[in-house]
Amino acid sequence: MIRGTLSGLALWLGVVITGSAAASPLVMKVDDAVYSVDPRTLSIEAQLPDGTVVTVMPPLYPTQDIKVIDDVAMSRHWTDSTGHDLVLTAEGHALRLTISGKAGEDLVWNLPPAADGTWLVPDGEGMAFTVSDPFWRAAYAKEHCLGGTTALSFPAWSYLTESRAVTYALADGLQSKLCLHDQDGLQARMKHAFGPGAEKIELLFAIRPPEPLAPALFYREMLKGRGQFKFFADKAVPDLPRLFGAPHAYVWGDGRDMAFLDDLKALGIDRILLAYDQDERTGKFVVTPDYLKKAAGMGYLAGPYESFDNGQPAATADTPVAIWPGDLYPKGCVIEADGKPKTGFANRGCYMSTEAIARYPGPFIPGQRYARHIKDGVSHVFIDVDAFGDFFEDHSPDHPMTMAQDRANRLKRLGLAISQYKLVLGSESVTAWATGVTHYSHGTAQAHSAAIWPMHKNPDFGGYWPPERPPMFFRPVTPTQDEARALFGASDRLPLFEAAFHDSVVSVDRWEFGLMKIAGEERTRFARSLLYGTPTMWNLDRRELVRVGPWLKAAEDDFRQAHGVEAPVALTGFQWLTSDRLVQQASYADGRVLIANYGSTTWQGLDADCVRLTLPGQAAVDMCPPAAPPPYKQGAAPH
Repeated sequence: MIRGTLSGLALWLGVVITGSAAASPLVMKVDDAVYSVDPRTLSIEAQLPDGTVVTVMPPLYPTQDIKVIDDVAMSRHWTDSTGHDLVLTAEGHALRLTISGKAGEDLVWNLPPAADGTWLVPDGEGMAFTVSDPFWRAAYAKEHCLGGTTALSFPAWSYLTESRAVTYALADGLQSKLCLHDQDGLQARMKHAFGPGAEKIELLFAIRPPEPLAPALFYREMLKGRGQFKFFADKAVPDLPRLFGAPHAYVWGDGRDMAFLDDLKALGIDRILLAYDQDERTGKFVVTPDYLKKAAGMGYLAGPYESFDNGQPAATADTPVAIWPGDLYPKGCVIEADGKPKTGFANRGCYMSTEAIARYPGPFIPGQRYARHIKDGVSHVFIDVDAFGDFFEDHSPDHPMTMAQDRANRLKRLGLAISQYKLVLGSESVTAWATGVTHYSHGTAQAHSAAIWPMHKNPDFGGYWPPERPPMFFRPVTPTQDEARALFGASDRLPLFEAAFHDSVVSVDRWEFGLMKIAGEERTRFARSLLYGTPTMWNLDRRELVRVGPWLKAAEDDFRQAHGVEAPVALTGFQWLTSDRLVQQASYADGRVLIANYGSTTWQGLDADCVRLTLPGQAAVDMCPPAAPPPYKQGAAPH
């Protein structure tokens, strides 16, 4: 059932001709827009107060017979000749259409043709795809789809013009996609696969002012209206206050020695989140309990990388987190429709079934791991993959599972870390469905995720060896011009995830995209961290800390000055201040205003790659990145 109340401004102005005869349009007023919906084709138009008629959705079906099932004052429920059940009503400031289908059916619905304007899409942190831009038209020459629980950090988007933002949202992104392709400009369509747990698709449509944050502000409003939004206060644990204002760092080699903690304190680092691998199979701790105790005493968060997603033979496993008790591996592998185990990431072992883990006799294994980490002295845990939103069907007769059940299992074991074990919890590329059970995300701050994986194929990007100082994490790589724009281009990026969830989840870049990894992008990324309120990511050992220490210190100090160290407040506004979109302004609920200059020249006294902070009643302060650090040199850090 839908929670919340229908808008008091919603008013039915039309009636349905029942039976198999043709039906007149369903006409509904929501706020200042009068929507007209043809129940036979599902075409949707909206008439605005100035008389303008906007096509919200083109026809989905050819004209077909319909039968009205009920006629309630504020909604219409009907079936069509294909057997679909449909319900039209209002929710808050939006029109809502629900379509129910049968398992195995697919829905593909083109959005209205776009000739100009901009698509506002929460691809990772957020993207502004200009419809006519040759760069994005070429990138989407072949259709590319963004999953409603994966690449879309929340399932809502807008078509922005100078006069309005036509906004679309899915109440649940499970088994839905937004697909983009070039056809005389960047075009979009929705796709949904009906199935268990995804038997219906709920679509919401709204006409909003022409603001760059339109889909995020609408989606946030929708969640709050349904009672589904979780603030940090709703996920409180004792060490959570240490998270706010802290840079995030993975430590390697001698970064896991006690002396490294002394180096951090000598540098003046007051807060930081430290993450690492923990080798429980050999009995050797990558960091010791004494390290964890000392880090906690210094005010830091420290804890391990953990994963429940992969299974490998114990004798040859390349990570201890892939080793499972008894016969859980291989019996707990996800089984595909052809009866074969689903091969794990990078062809390693198999993907473990969340249902098999949940059914395994005895104490719940993820809970045992949480308890073991707490015994060691950790204050946070990073869970790889679980929040990524890529769900599986399991065809095993011993532990059958739908995608919906897979999601429910992941929600339960993530939430357990917070509710029972009181850990600060992070996961990979957290998207909307998992924001209620996580505190931080490694990856959501990234943008345009499709460009990440091709970079990994570049030999210069580096691999995992040597493990004490993996080039993948340490050695800077110079992107091509196209890679730089796709991943970091300032004029194409938006803080959409922040506008929706800044006061619910701390969003950071992926671990292999630390601030110093992408050569030539360090300064703009430093500025973006301040503008968006997203902490910086680092990969450190003692030698690297000496090289980049001034940048780490500046990142912590400037972030603290810009955003404080209390719980984050909502990001409420965003504007492009120049026609090239390279000077940007973000506003926050407490009155803070930040302006970033991504251009190559000074703008109103603000230097390139610098950020201007204005607090209520105080003079503006400009913050700029430090001088370039010394060149990077590969090799093990000296002891």
